[in-house]
Amino acid sequence: MSGESRGNHLDRLTEFRRRACPVLHTVAEPLGGYVECTMHPTEYVGTVERTLERFRSDLRTMGFHREPIAALKRHTDGRKSAGSWVFRRSPLAAGQLHVTLFHDDLEYIDTYAHWEHSWIRHPIKHYRATGWDTTGGVATMRSLLDRHEITYRLVDSR
Repeated sequence: MSGESRGNHLDRLTEFRRRACPVLHTVAEPLGGYVECTMHPTEYVGTVERTLERFRSDLRTMGFHREPIAALKRHTDGRKSAGSWVFRRSPLAAGQLHVTLFHDDLEYIDTYAHWEHSWIRHPIKHYRATGWDTTGGVATMRSLLDRHEITYRLVDSR
Protein backbone atom coordinates (compact mmCIF):
# COMPACT_ATOMS: atom_id res chain seq x y z
CA MET A 1 0.00 0.00 0.00
CA SER A 2 1.44 3.40 -0.89
CA GLY A 3 2.16 6.15 1.62
CA GLU A 4 -0.56 8.33 0.15
CA SER A 5 -3.23 5.73 0.72
CA ARG A 6 -2.02 5.24 4.31
CA GLY A 7 -2.24 8.90 5.34
CA ASN A 8 1.23 10.12 4.32
CA HIS A 9 0.45 12.47 1.46
CA LEU A 10 2.06 15.90 1.53
CA ASP A 11 -0.08 18.99 1.90
CA ARG A 12 -0.12 21.53 -0.94
CA LEU A 13 2.02 24.02 0.94
CA THR A 14 4.79 21.44 1.47
CA GLU A 15 4.60 20.32 -2.16
CA PHE A 16 4.88 23.96 -3.30
CA ARG A 17 7.81 24.65 -0.95
CA ARG A 18 9.62 21.52 -2.22
CA ARG A 19 9.40 22.87 -5.76
CA ALA A 20 9.95 26.59 -5.14
CA CYS A 21 12.64 26.69 -2.44
CA PRO A 22 15.45 25.05 -4.45
CA VAL A 23 14.86 27.55 -7.27
CA LEU A 24 14.81 30.49 -4.85
CA HIS A 25 17.92 29.15 -3.12
CA THR A 26 19.92 29.36 -6.37
CA VAL A 27 19.10 33.08 -6.44
CA ALA A 28 19.68 33.73 -2.71
CA GLU A 29 22.90 31.77 -2.22
CA PRO A 30 25.18 33.92 -4.43
CA LEU A 31 23.92 36.94 -2.47
CA GLY A 32 24.86 35.34 0.87
CA GLY A 33 21.36 34.11 1.70
CA TYR A 34 19.62 30.78 1.87
CA VAL A 35 16.20 29.26 1.29
CA GLU A 36 17.13 25.66 2.05
CA CYS A 37 19.51 24.01 4.49
CA THR A 38 20.42 20.66 6.06
CA MET A 39 19.14 19.67 9.50
CA HIS A 40 21.72 19.27 12.23
CA PRO A 41 21.60 15.89 14.00
CA THR A 42 21.41 17.61 17.42
CA GLU A 43 17.88 18.76 16.51
CA TYR A 44 16.58 15.17 16.43
CA VAL A 45 13.63 14.76 18.81
CA GLY A 46 12.66 11.21 17.92
CA THR A 47 10.80 9.08 15.42
CA VAL A 48 7.05 9.29 15.94
CA GLU A 49 5.08 6.17 15.17
CA ARG A 50 2.23 7.83 13.27
CA THR A 51 1.22 8.53 9.70
CA LEU A 52 2.00 12.04 8.49
CA GLU A 53 -1.70 12.88 8.33
CA ARG A 54 -2.32 11.77 11.91
CA PHE A 55 0.77 13.53 13.26
CA ARG A 56 -0.24 16.80 11.56
CA SER A 57 -3.56 16.51 13.40
CA ASP A 58 -1.68 15.89 16.66
CA LEU A 59 0.45 18.99 16.06
CA ARG A 60 -2.65 21.14 15.51
CA THR A 61 -4.12 19.76 18.75
CA MET A 62 -0.89 20.80 20.56
CA GLY A 63 -1.26 24.36 19.20
CA PHE A 64 1.18 24.20 16.29
CA HIS A 65 0.59 25.89 12.92
CA ARG A 66 2.17 25.19 9.54
CA GLU A 67 5.10 27.46 8.83
CA PRO A 68 5.17 28.72 5.25
CA ILE A 69 8.17 31.04 5.78
CA ALA A 70 10.72 28.44 6.91
CA ALA A 71 13.61 27.41 4.72
CA LEU A 72 13.19 24.00 3.12
CA LYS A 73 15.06 21.54 5.31
CA ARG A 74 16.95 18.50 4.08
CA HIS A 75 17.79 15.49 6.19
CA THR A 76 21.47 14.48 6.23
CA ASP A 77 20.45 11.47 4.10
CA GLY A 78 18.99 13.77 1.41
CA ARG A 79 15.26 13.57 2.20
CA LYS A 80 13.31 16.83 1.88
CA SER A 81 11.14 17.85 4.81
CA ALA A 82 7.54 16.67 4.89
CA GLY A 83 6.39 19.74 6.79
CA SER A 84 7.47 22.66 8.92
CA TRP A 85 5.44 23.68 12.00
CA VAL A 86 5.72 26.34 14.71
CA PHE A 87 4.31 26.88 18.16
CA ARG A 88 4.11 30.42 19.55
CA ARG A 89 2.64 31.27 22.95
CA SER A 90 0.86 34.14 21.17
CA PRO A 91 0.86 35.43 17.58
CA LEU A 92 3.33 38.18 18.55
CA ALA A 93 5.55 36.10 20.85
CA ALA A 94 9.25 36.86 20.66
CA GLY A 95 10.17 33.20 20.20
CA GLN A 96 8.80 30.10 18.56
CA LEU A 97 9.31 26.35 18.71
CA HIS A 98 10.07 25.21 15.17
CA VAL A 99 9.43 21.55 14.32
CA THR A 100 10.45 19.86 11.06
CA LEU A 101 9.11 16.49 9.91
CA PHE A 102 10.64 13.86 7.62
CA HIS A 103 9.14 10.59 6.37
CA ASP A 104 11.12 7.68 7.82
CA ASP A 105 8.85 4.95 6.53
CA LEU A 106 5.16 4.64 5.71
CA GLU A 107 4.11 5.12 9.33
CA TYR A 108 7.12 6.77 10.95
CA ILE A 109 7.99 10.46 11.08
CA ASP A 110 11.46 11.68 12.05
CA THR A 111 10.92 14.83 14.12
CA TYR A 112 13.43 17.66 14.64
CA ALA A 113 13.07 20.85 16.71
CA HIS A 114 14.69 24.05 17.93
CA TRP A 115 13.64 27.29 19.64
CA GLU A 116 14.30 30.42 17.62
CA HIS A 117 13.30 34.06 17.37
CA SER A 118 9.91 34.49 15.71
CA TRP A 119 10.22 35.82 12.18
CA ILE A 120 7.15 37.97 12.89
CA ARG A 121 8.75 39.92 15.76
CA HIS A 122 12.46 39.56 14.96
CA PRO A 123 12.93 38.83 11.23
CA ILE A 124 16.67 39.63 11.10
CA LYS A 125 17.53 37.63 14.25
CA HIS A 126 15.37 34.80 12.92
CA TYR A 127 17.05 34.71 9.51
CA ARG A 128 20.55 34.87 11.01
CA ALA A 129 19.67 32.12 13.56
CA THR A 130 20.69 34.40 16.45
CA GLY A 131 19.80 32.79 19.78
CA TRP A 132 19.02 29.41 18.19
CA ASP A 133 18.37 26.85 20.98
CA THR A 134 18.51 23.25 19.83
CA THR A 135 18.75 21.69 23.30
CA GLY A 136 15.72 23.60 24.60
CA GLY A 137 13.74 22.91 21.44
CA VAL A 138 14.35 19.17 21.58
CA ALA A 139 13.53 19.02 25.30
CA THR A 140 10.35 21.05 24.85
CA MET A 141 9.13 18.95 21.94
CA ARG A 142 9.83 15.67 23.76
CA SER A 143 7.91 17.03 26.76
CA LEU A 144 4.96 17.95 24.54
CA LEU A 145 4.95 14.50 22.95
CA ASP A 146 5.04 12.87 26.39
CA ARG A 147 2.26 15.13 27.71
CA HIS A 148 0.05 14.25 24.72
CA GLU A 149 0.92 10.54 25.02
CA ILE A 150 2.49 10.39 21.57
CA THR A 151 5.10 7.66 21.55
CA TYR A 152 8.42 8.09 19.82
CA ARG A 153 11.63 6.13 19.64
CA LEU A 154 15.21 7.30 19.52
CA VAL A 155 17.27 5.97 16.65
CA ASP A 156 21.05 6.34 17.04
CA SER A 157 21.76 6.97 13.36
CA ARG A 158 19.77 10.22 13.15
